[in-house]
Amino acid sequence: MPFGLTNAPATFQELINNVLRAHLDIFIIAYLDDILVYSETLEDHVEHVKTVLRALKQFNLRLKPE
Repeated sequence: MPFGLTNAPATFQELINNVLRAHLDIFIIAYLDDILVYSETLEDHVEHVKTVLRALKQFNLRLKPE
């Protein structure tokens, strides 16, 4: 990590927690740059992923799938 960015992971974690707060521990677990979406059915999972994508878009955040 470059010098001067020592608090970046904690700041980013706080941002993600604020963006996804309504859904954390219901169907989302967020840890640093990972967002885990879990569901009992495929239909629920599709809706949960859409919900996460909408929330991220609302705050102008983008994903880089790997």
